[in-house]
Amino acid sequence: KPSGPIPRPASPQMDLLALLAADGLLNEDAASCLEEAEGVERRSVVLVGVTGDGKSSTGNTLCGSNVFKVSSGFKSETQEVAHADYKRSEGERITLWRVIDTVGLHDTDLTQKEVLDRFSVFADKTRDGIDCFLFVVRWGRFKPEHDTAMAAFISNCGEVALQHTVLVFTHCSASPEEVQQQFAESAPATLRAWLPYLQDGSGAGIRAVGVDNESPSGAACERLHQALERLCTANAGERYSNEALVEARRRQAAVEEAERSAFQAAVSEWRRGTGPVVIEREAGVITRPPMNAEAPTT
Repeated sequence: KPSGPIPRPASPQMDLLALLAADGLLNEDAASCLEEAEGVERRSVVLVGVTGDGKSSTGNTLCGSNVFKVSSGFKSETQEVAHADYKRSEGERITLWRVIDTVGLHDTDLTQKEVLDRFSVFADKTRDGIDCFLFVVRWGRFKPEHDTAMAAFISNCGEVALQHTVLVFTHCSASPEEVQQQFAESAPATLRAWLPYLQDGSGAGIRAVGVDNESPSGAACERLHQALERLCTANAGERYSNEALVEARRRQAAVEEAERSAFQAAVSEWRRGTGPVVIEREAGVITRPPMNAEAPTT
């Protein structure tokens, strides 16, 4: 049974540290006492998506309390990376989860460079890497901005991040079987293009879960944790590393620099009067998977 944000453990020291961690009053060194306690495992999850689809609400569902500010309109409440820690007990197993809420990848108040720079700060909150990315989408939607956000996520974090990603559909009361059926029958072409990269290795379909964050029953929290546990098990505990993020950012910077140089060279050629401006992307650069892409092999 899921616990609240920080139920009282047996140890008084653990009790105080856990409560302080939940209130964001511990630095990394002090918080490490929690994971060093006997039998405590530490895991981390990063919330990804566009503004207004329920990222912060999903984080609150995981934590069991309203620790993240929720947007009530088109303007994002998450302008910087925020995080919260909570403890989950299952029998004798104790897991300290860190949930990281990121800036919306389609935030209209920021430039795309500002969005990606702020988004990447999650690495500072997860020194040991990331167990799971939750890409949050409102059920029934997968619009061009979601396709763009997914492409920006991959461009910023690398394709390897998809091995650690679960789709979370909010405002969704459909059963897991119904969600998989909807993928097969009515998913838009833009979403279908990404699905081969999100196949569950066990043959259970797409790594996805539908939740209703407004439900008071606790079912949404259970569904989310079941999806997280399945992913962690499938990856045998392997995490997305901060080194992978650094490498992805390096490659993206190289692509941007190549495009900038190509543009400047084309403008210089035009100014010399030698012909029209022709700008070509570097061969092999793909910002999103082709529509008929085959699933990556593992």
